[in-house]
Amino acid sequence: MGAGPSSDAPVAIVTGAGGGIGRGIAITLAERGYRLVVTSRTAADLERTRELVEEAGSSGTVVVADLKDPGTPSLLLRSALDSFGRIDGLVNNAALNIFVPFWDQPDRNLDDMIETNLTAVFFLCQEVASYWVRNALTGAIVNISSAEDTIAYPDQVPYASSKGGLLSVTKVLALELGPFGIRVNAVSPGSVDTEMTPDIYRREAPKLIPIGRLGEPQEIGTCVSFLLSDDASYVTGTSIYADGGYMLL
Repeated sequence: MGAGPSSDAPVAIVTGAGGGIGRGIAITLAERGYRLVVTSRTAADLERTRELVEEAGSSGTVVVADLKDPGTPSLLLRSALDSFGRIDGLVNNAALNIFVPFWDQPDRNLDDMIETNLTAVFFLCQEVASYWVRNALTGAIVNISSAEDTIAYPDQVPYASSKGGLLSVTKVLALELGPFGIRVNAVSPGSVDTEMTPDIYRREAPKLIPIGRLGEPQEIGTCVSFLLSDDASYVTGTSIYADGGYMLL
């Protein structure tokens, strides 16, 4: 571990950072000099993410919160400003997914996924973007969508609906916020190997992917890092499909 980030290092909020893709994003951003506010609903998982962020040479603030709580957006913004005095990027990664056939969907499944995967993202974007606009600041937002925002996959009606909506939100926000110097993009992952991936999926899914393997969480992180950075200063309203070529089939 080095001396740590400087006091003028950029700051990003990463939701759903307790594991999987969210943790991979947090680690990648930490390696690239970002200070972080990481959030999820599980304290122990977040503490492990913070340890990994610090091992990468950066610093992180942990916020245990439910994104469906109306007070969470202001809590996260306040945590970034209180801890680091600034906010430069927002990464909306937290999501809910349950594989259930259309006929068997429980009453709350659609509502739960829309609330977590879409509504919560909308209000967090609103909170952070409003702060930037009020203070004549620029910033970047990256929404973690899914290849299912474009392609159809069985047993995924609520999830695909939420991610298709998220892609539309990304485009409209890019249009509305562009005049204020705020960029909004998405990353749409395909199959990514996380601690929750079943062994049978690890064996079988690569057969359907041209690259021949699952993605790694930090490979999604590199896409996010690019979209947050000035290297993507002319990129807004689009999504990077990090899927190993799956959508080509």
